[in-house]
This record gives sequence, C-alpha cells and structure tokens, in this order.
Amino acid sequence: MPIIPFLDQLTLPLLLGCIWGVASWGWPVASIILMPLFFPLYLVKFSIHGVPFTIAEWFIYVSFVTHFLKGLYLARKHREYMFSQFIAYVRRRFGKRAHQESPHELHAYSLWIPITLMVVSILLSLFVVPTAVDRKEVFGILKGWFIAPIMYFYLIIHVLPGLKSIRRCLEWYTISAVLLSIWGIAQWVSHATVTPDGRVSGPFASANYLALYIMPAVIFVAIRVWHMFFVPKEYNGVVGLFMKVFHAEEKISYLALSRYLLAGGVILFALYLTRSFGAFLGLSVALITYAIYHWFFSYWRMDRKTALLRLVLFGLGIVFIAGVFFVTGDPGKFKQMFNFKGQSSSSVRVEVWTVARELIEENPVFGIGSGRFEDVYAKRAPEILGKVPYEPNMLHPHNVFLMFWVSAGILGLVSFLWLIILLFHTVFWLDKHDGRKRLAVICGAMLLGILVHGLVDTPIWKNDLALQFWMIAGIIARLRYE
Repeated sequence: MPIIPFLDQLTLPLLLGCIWGVASWGWPVASIILMPLFFPLYLVKFSIHGVPFTIAEWFIYVSFVTHFLKGLYLARKHREYMFSQFIAYVRRRFGKRAHQESPHELHAYSLWIPITLMVVSILLSLFVVPTAVDRKEVFGILKGWFIAPIMYFYLIIHVLPGLKSIRRCLEWYTISAVLLSIWGIAQWVSHATVTPDGRVSGPFASANYLALYIMPAVIFVAIRVWHMFFVPKEYNGVVGLFMKVFHAEEKISYLALSRYLLAGGVILFALYLTRSFGAFLGLSVALITYAIYHWFFSYWRMDRKTALLRLVLFGLGIVFIAGVFFVTGDPGKFKQMFNFKGQSSSSVRVEVWTVARELIEENPVFGIGSGRFEDVYAKRAPEILGKVPYEPNMLHPHNVFLMFWVSAGILGLVSFLWLIILLFHTVFWLDKHDGRKRLAVICGAMLLGILVHGLVDTPIWKNDLALQFWMIAGIIARLRYE
C-alpha cells in the first residue's frame, strides 16, 4: 500500500507516539499485551524526513524507548539497590552452581548469540548488493523485519510479569486473527475477493499471507480448548472441566470455553476459505505432534495401547477433515497439488526452488543479498530453467530456509536454525508440570506449524509475520524465568 499522504507530516505520528508513550510508561504490561492487535497495521505507513515507518513498528520503538528511559529513571532513584541486584543476577545466572543445578535449562543470554549473528548476516548484505537503492532496501528489511520485532521480543522477556499476562498476549494476537478472518469471510460473502483465483485474503494481496498469519491462532485455540476438556489423574467428572489450568486461582468457565470455540470456528472457516495447502499441512502436523506429546510423553500421558488408538483416530480425523475441506472447497486446486507437468501451485514452487538452489550454489557464503530475490529471479529464471517460468515475477522462494540462505547467506541460515533449536530446547527441557509447561508446549506447537508451513511458503520475512514469530519466541524465552 502507498504511504498515506496525510500521515507524512510530523504532527500525527508524534501525537500517536506521545499517547502510546504515556500508555507504555503508565501501563507497560498492558501496552505489550495489546501490541499484537496492531500487527496488521504495518499496512498503515507514514514517513518522517523521508524515513518510512509503519504504525506497528512505530509503537514498538516508542515502547522500547519508554522502557529504557523508565529503567534509567528507576536506576537513578535506586542506584545502589539496582547495582546489588545486578551483581546477584550475574552470580545466579552465570555462576557454576546455576549450571550444575540446571544443566538442561536454557539461559537467556544464549539466545542473543544467534540473534546477533542473524542481524550481522543481514548487515553483510550491504556488501553484496550492487546499488545504493538495494542498500536502502536492506536497511528497510533490517529495520522493519528484524530490529523492531527483536525489540518486541526483548520487551516480552523483560516486561511481562507472569503466566496470565503471557496468555493475554496470545489472546490479543488471536483477536487480531479473528478480525482479519472476519474481513476475509466478508470478502467471500460479498464476492469481493482481490486475488485472481477468488481466494479470500483479507487486507493482504495474497491469500497465503492471510493463512500464514491466522493459522498459528487456530493451533493456540485448539490446544487451549483441549486443555479445558482434559481431565488429569487427580480430577474426575464435572470437576475436571473446571480444573485449574494456568493458575492456582483460575478455573475454566463455560463462558471462556464458548469464546474460544467461537474464535476458533471463525478463524478455521477463514483458513478454509484461503484454500492454503501449506497452512493445513502446518496445522495438521502441529496438532498431531502435540497429540503424540500429550498422550505419550507428557506428565499426563496414557498407557501406550490407549494412546496409540487415540492418536490413530485423531490423525485419521484430521486427514479426513482436511480432505473434505479441500475437495469441497476447490477440487481443481486439490488435484493441482499433484500436477507437476502443467502450470500449478506445485510446479511453480518446483521452478522457484530450482532457481533458488542454483542461486545458492553460485553464492553459497553471502547469498545474493536481502531484498533482491524478485529482481534476480526475473532476470535469471529463464536462463536457469531453460524456458519462460510459469510465474515470471516471484517475491520470495516459497521456503523460509531457502529464503534465509539466499538472502542472508550461510550465516543467516545457521543463525536461524540455531535459534530454532534453542527455542525447542527450552520447550522440551522446561521441567514443570503446570501452566508454564503447557503454555510453552502451545507456543512450541505454534512455532512448529509456522516452520512446516514455511516449507512451501515464506513466513518471518514480512512485517506482521516477523512480529508473530518473535512474539512466540519471546514468550518461550520468557517462560524460562516464570
């Protein structure tokens, strides 16, 4: 979308920034919890002295600066106290005893190693891209897709106080997914879709963008409802429905259950209307993996015979529902998934993967530079494929791992894989059997769904999808301390 003219002036952005800054100072937790509601507002843009910003990243910058200034203010008031606390923190986190007592626990500082390397890999693109225009594009990618989301990641770790606020953050993300889903359903009802194939896309140009954003919300809602109906060993009957899930004080009510079911139904229907095979693949793998964990490896696991039977029935149910969705929604698209000879979504992806692989083989260390794939694909694809590609214009290689390698080089790919391993390490080794573990496993399932969908599409390398990924990563890291 173009930069909105009436936002080009300094007045309105500064006014919004001041209002958000006051809110961040007075209610820091609420401002971080509500932030996911503004993720889709990256479509609303303005500029300050020629530097483009989006509403979402502007609010993050303001929150980050406010948090920093408030920290300085408190440190000035309690300098001696803060210093002693810092020394105690260093001894607790980095001392030998801490490592001996918790050999499997992830220390937060280890996350910043791959994150720093990831940022460095993007900066190295400045030496790879050929023109000043391309270097400006690299700075834009670094600012909007990495720096601002990583700032939000930092704020989640250092501001959110407990499980209730962490869960609220995911719930507000789900609300934003519901709003976008309603937008997509309205397009379907009014026959006002903007995609060439008539798939719903919400405010985005592609149906895949909507699917990438809302699919993790379905995973969150589905597992939360699962938890509400789950009856542990120490509860029976109706009491189990009102069991304590995330807090010692919290009990699940029918009202909360109905809200989750309604939200999940709306998002799932919109996801169906996107007809995104990658999204249903990610959703299915995430839920089946969670079922395997829950019935075989969790504290609340069952005996193997019962667990295996339930797992088989659950897997068959998901496959059946996904098949019905695709066949009734668009039988032609379902058949095209297995068509590699003519033009189809599968054959187009094979072409773009072939071109991306060739570009990586030519530039294995530094890649081609961030933000250049579309231009390079248009120039090199006919030469590499030996024919005119089915899709002459391609924004990205439809694979998140290829995207990191071709755009940020081998360092970008390694740092991304390193970060993913550390996050799953945290989920796996979190040695608790309470709300922390359950919420961590939910985020792990959401992250798995994103990565599986990322095999055929490109999450993370987009403003709202980057914020979504770093929000989940921040919550997993935050649960390490809870």
